[in-house]
Amino acid sequence: MRKLATSAIAIGNEIELLMDFAAQTAVAPEISRRERELREQHMQLAHTNRLVAMGELSASIAHEVNQPIAAGRNNVIAALHFLNRDPPDLQEVREALAAAVKDADRVSTIVCRMRALMQKASPRLDPVDINEALQEVIELTRGEALKNGVLVESQLAQGLPVIAGDRVQLQQVALNLILNAVQAMGAVGEGARQMLITSRQIGSNDLYVGVQDTGPGLSPETLSRLFEPFYTTKPNGMGMGLTICRSIVEAHGGRLWVSACQPRGAMFQFAIPARPS
Repeated sequence: MRKLATSAIAIGNEIELLMDFAAQTAVAPEISRRERELREQHMQLAHTNRLVAMGELSASIAHEVNQPIAAGRNNVIAALHFLNRDPPDLQEVREALAAAVKDADRVSTIVCRMRALMQKASPRLDPVDINEALQEVIELTRGEALKNGVLVESQLAQGLPVIAGDRVQLQQVALNLILNAVQAMGAVGEGARQMLITSRQIGSNDLYVGVQDTGPGLSPETLSRLFEPFYTTKPNGMGMGLTICRSIVEAHGGRLWVSACQPRGAMFQFAIPARPS
């Protein structure tokens, strides 16, 4: 009888384990579906955030595009003028047309950068030159900085290791931080409006990026809540930009933080491990 009871208990335990396994197997697809939906929602939110940022840049970008277009037109007109000489000045024609090609390339570069940031695509893991990625964003936001009277300086360390990551997402982080700094300084009535963008290697292999401004700074309450979803100090802000930035940096195994500067301003910084590409 004792053996039968023991066998019955063992069988009962096995049945219970099987039932637990069956339940977990049934729940697993649902968990996977929800995780997939959350990832898709996050991608959509990040894409929307990029579109909002590009919308804020639209007037400045239009000006940046119009400049090389106007210059290219003038160079083509000059080339036609040199061709009409008797005899034609072919050397001047070549130089004018070469300058027009450079102007066209400049427009193409701006459009390609815009397109890359506006496209909705799945996250990628590619080799990323962080300085090159930063420089592209600096160029893209140059017009907005000039419009707001902001002097932008960069100190990008040479010889940084290439990291493995999503170039567009990392540029989105830089774009948000730079635009936030420009907008913060737009409210400054007196004093210099300066932004310093830095990159360097810290520790054994972490890459560091900093965006420092001379804006009005951040209150202790704002500092403590800045990365909370839907918290914003902008009149028309979504309050999701910095939250998305932090999630992108953390997805790359890094961290994003902010500190107050003296006598005024703020310093946004992020560090990412330089993993083998």
